[in-house]
Amino acid sequence: MHMGGIAMSKVVKLSSVMEREEKLKEIYEGLEEIKDQLTALIDEYEEEETHTGKADELIEALDALEDASETIEDVLEN
Repeated sequence: MHMGGIAMSKVVKLSSVMEREEKLKEIYEGLEEIKDQLTALIDEYEEEETHTGKADELIEALDALEDASETIEDVLEN
């Protein structure tokens, strides 16, 4: 009976790990979508040439999102 409890505990832990990985995948995909939208917005600002300061700030935000995305991707691969 004790062995069954250990096996069930391992199943629960494995399930929990899988759920976390799924959440990370969803976050990663969301970040990719946000990065695409932000890139398009930056392009619009740069085309107007009237809000170059805003474009520069948004580029910094995009860089931060790219760093976050790469980190999550590394976690998912390991």
